[in-house]
Parts: sequence; structure tokens; C-alpha cells
Amino acid sequence: MHDDLPIDGVERIVTETLQADFDNIRILDVAVHRDVDSDGDDVLLIDVLFEGTRRDVDARKLSGAVRHVRPKLQEIGETAFPLFSFVSRGDVGRTSFEPA
Repeated sequence: MHDDLPIDGVERIVTETLQADFDNIRILDVAVHRDVDSDGDDVLLIDVLFEGTRRDVDARKLSGAVRHVRPKLQEIGETAFPLFSFVSRGDVGRTSFEPA
């Protein structure tokens, strides 16, 4: 695990990359936590808080987020695999899920 690499650099890369990819939402916050998956591989748990509704988010772009972010992380020496969670500000605090 690359504990020596700063999380704030990862947060910046994620924010800038996703903001460029998503035209109709605004990234409000990105929180990154290092972890290890069940196979023992390093992962980055990335929570993305955005302004907008789930309908504003193109599912194809969500699925491509890893493909866009990962090469930029590798450029700074980050080898952990990014795992994303996207939450709209309007959904924060909800206790039940609704269909997207």
C-alpha cells in the first residue's frame, strides 16, 4: 500500500477528472480512504458527493470513471485500484433506496 502518497493529490485528480467528464453535475466533495480488498489488493475507496440528481448522471460515464481516473493516478505512482461510490447531495441521509 502506498501510504506515503498523499490522499489530497488523489482527491484533486478525481475531482478534476470527473468534473471534466460530467457536464451537468458539480462535484462537491471527494473523500478517499485506503483499504485492502478480500484478495489482499490495495484499493482506494472513493466517495463522490455531487450536486444534481441521479437522472443527471450518465450511467455510461459512471462506468467509465475508473478508466479515466486510473491512468492519472498511475502517473503519480498510485497503484491502488479506485472503487467509486456516487451520492447526490439530495440523497445524503436517506434511509431507503429508490430506483435510479
